[in-house]
Amino acid sequence: MPVPTSTTPPPLFPPLTRAEVDAARTSAWYDVFEDLTTPATIISVDALGERAAFLEWIESDSIFIPEDAGAEPSHADAPKYHLPALNAAMRAAIAKYGAVFPKLNWTSPRDAAFILPQGHGPLHSTSPRDIYLLLKSSDFVQHDLDPARAYEGVAPADVPAEVSIELVLKRFTEMNPSQEVRCFVRDDILLGISQRDTNFYEHYQGEAEQAALVARVREFYEDEVRENYAGGPNYVLDLYLADSGRITITDFQPYRGSTDALLFSYGELAGLLAGARAAPSDAEGDARLPVLRVIDSRAHPAANTGPAFGANMLPVEAVQMSQGQTASDFAAAWQEAMAHGMGRRMDEMSDDDDVDKMD
Repeated sequence: MPVPTSTTPPPLFPPLTRAEVDAARTSAWYDVFEDLTTPATIISVDALGERAAFLEWIESDSIFIPEDAGAEPSHADAPKYHLPALNAAMRAAIAKYGAVFPKLNWTSPRDAAFILPQGHGPLHSTSPRDIYLLLKSSDFVQHDLDPARAYEGVAPADVPAEVSIELVLKRFTEMNPSQEVRCFVRDDILLGISQRDTNFYEHYQGEAEQAALVARVREFYEDEVRENYAGGPNYVLDLYLADSGRITITDFQPYRGSTDALLFSYGELAGLLAGARAAPSDAEGDARLPVLRVIDSRAHPAANTGPAFGANMLPVEAVQMSQGQTASDFAAAWQEAMAHGMGRRMDEMSDDDDVDKMD
């Protein structure tokens, strides 16, 4: 007779250790999954001896690019930042791959993608200057430099005093955002799959299409990931499902609240885990798992109606003026526009004063 397993409700999040957070670094899992992910070069800024100089640059209020990074010369009185070893490592990776997609330890500067032309896709970088611009313009990558944020959820006694800095330069590959999914794994059970880009896509509709997607991802997880990931039984996994049938691992993230649950909530995922635990031990307790979540209607409340990370972007006028200009040209154009706007506002105020006097 089937014997029920424990019905104790699981906590919303499992305990999180420093080792589990570190296991989600690209450098920790890249060698294991090298054949299943995009080729990448991992640069330890600490090992280059330029940690202090890198932090001085990225934490400064200025927008100046380090020397010899491919930017136009700075004014004589501008602050100077020197990262020659990092510049050389960046150039070597770019020479190897042609173009790269940058990220720090765990996080890519996706919120700053607007800063570069996107003819080839977001974050397409062909020079150290491009990489520095993305890193400097991103709010997201700051997460990787602050121990309290990088190790959020870890017992305070286990949080390191500082975070080692690694720059990951992946070979740039054009990827259709509609083919990216996020997978939620807890207790080594694949609980849920969510599309990553929250727009409506026809290829996610239909029971047969959804069943095929679930089967494809489940098989990949069971065959390639479950027994090979060294970061414990709880994590979030991002995959790219190519039309060719190939599945590419794009990222791992810790299973915690700061990792976006997308079309799920972590409460729902905990409920799925509770259901799997409550199933009889000799039954196919997780046969209904994973659950797939997609945008199933253009009117779906979670459907994206604006650009991703729009709150992080410059005004559209600034972006339009920046096209095809150097940083100095852009700054001059922006100042001119501001001055023009201020002058027009002063004229309007003067006109208002004249009206007031007439009254």
